[in-house]
Amino acid sequence: MWFRNLQAYRITSGNITLNSLEEALSNHALQPCLQTEMQSRGWMTPREEQQNFVHAYGQQWLIALGVEKKLLPAGVINQQAKDRLAKMEQMQGYKPGKKQIRDIKEATIIELMPRAFTQRHKTYAWIDAIKNRLIIDTASTQKADELVEVLVKSMHGLTLAPLETQTSPSSAMTRWLSGTDLPSIFSIDRDCELQGMNDEKATVKYTHHVLEAEETARHVRAGKKVIKLAMTWDSKISFVLHDNLQLRRIAPQDILKESTEDVEELFVSDFAIMTGELSQLITEMVDALGGEDLS
Repeated sequence: MWFRNLQAYRITSGNITLNSLEEALSNHALQPCLQTEMQSRGWMTPREEQQNFVHAYGQQWLIALGVEKKLLPAGVINQQAKDRLAKMEQMQGYKPGKKQIRDIKEATIIELMPRAFTQRHKTYAWIDAIKNRLIIDTASTQKADELVEVLVKSMHGLTLAPLETQTSPSSAMTRWLSGTDLPSIFSIDRDCELQGMNDEKATVKYTHHVLEAEETARHVRAGKKVIKLAMTWDSKISFVLHDNLQLRRIAPQDILKESTEDVEELFVSDFAIMTGELSQLITEMVDALGGEDLS
């Protein structure tokens, strides 16, 4: 149970306890889509074997949002609607108007819904009750916003705000790549992306490439800024920092890997190790970016 991506939020208000969180999530559990629904959202247990909606390790709590969607391919809808419209035209003797076309498409979707396949996906999040942070395991801003929206609706009085820093990640990464101000606990790896600041947004990407200071400095002088930078923290965890403060491609190094073969034990130990290490990584990254911006 290691998060591969990370979007962080500050819990700005709301008194969350383990019991209140468990109760709130259980009251908003995921339900199957109704016949006339295209999507259903709700909370799931982090592991199917569990009954609790919160997996707790001390003050670190793991939760999971489930989303069930009906799959109705646009091609199927359009073909069915096209057939109906052709029959209508034959009966009327003239082509259907815009309102008739819209009504036929809506009726086709409603008729096909009960026969549609459903697909579920689960998005994990971790609440650090010590640091008052919500950490979401996704690279998708849309999925992160979705989880935040459902959590705020489920927990009365809870408010959240994206974690922001005094120094923008892009400005700091550009300096670090030039060999300036990089805290010793971080090291730069071999992936990087620079982007121009004009309308064309010319982009230079380095993949598995030794980043020579002279070469990258030339791009910076030409007006490009760093928007992605592969790094390693404390020789323990590698990741790619993005200019919106997302961490992606998070990978624990061998020193953190467990050898147990028991699936349940591995899940529990991974979560315990992950929360301890990532909490410290986030704190030190925020410090490296000038501290948290609470304005």
